[in-house]
Amino acid sequence: MFFGFDLSRATLPRMFAAAMWIMVACLPVVAQGNGKRFGPPSGAVPAVAALSAEEARGLALMREEEKLARDLYTKFAENWNLRIFARISESEQRHFDAVGRLLPRYNIEDPARDLPEGVFRDAALQALYDELLAKGGQSIQDALEVGLLVEQRDIADLENTLLLTANADVKRVLTSLLSGSMSHLDSFEECLEILNP
Repeated sequence: MFFGFDLSRATLPRMFAAAMWIMVACLPVVAQGNGKRFGPPSGAVPAVAALSAEEARGLALMREEEKLARDLYTKFAENWNLRIFARISESEQRHFDAVGRLLPRYNIEDPARDLPEGVFRDAALQALYDELLAKGGQSIQDALEVGLLVEQRDIADLENTLLLTANADVKRVLTSLLSGSMSHLDSFEECLEILNP
């Protein structure tokens, strides 16, 4: 007898049933056996190395820059009804959220907390947003050119911030954002080529 099953008379279906019962019965033990395998227990905060002041400033800037891109593209999607702006605006929201998850992990104040669309704490970013919004409101071509400028700036700032940090967690997020920004840049370039063959 093995867990209530007579293996001497077991058929394949009965053996399968026995194996499934054992797996289900043992699952909680297996899942609890190595608490570090899937991260810390619920409610625990993983220990992280502190970032330098320069790294923290870079992440705070990236948070607002992702907001700037998202807010501009949202407006351009409304103004020009072009799918590219709606699609990339959604992507920028994911970038914004990804940086936002890093900030509390490293005790960095969120510069975008509770700010409405088109409003920025950084005065230089506010002036840039206002300037780019006005330019992108003139024509579809101007809006696409603003997209190019925003992505070129994002790429440069992401590359600079990546050079500042050795933190694997931060590098992983910023590398993903850099790949996204390069893809956005390609999309805007392709649209401008179609508009101006």
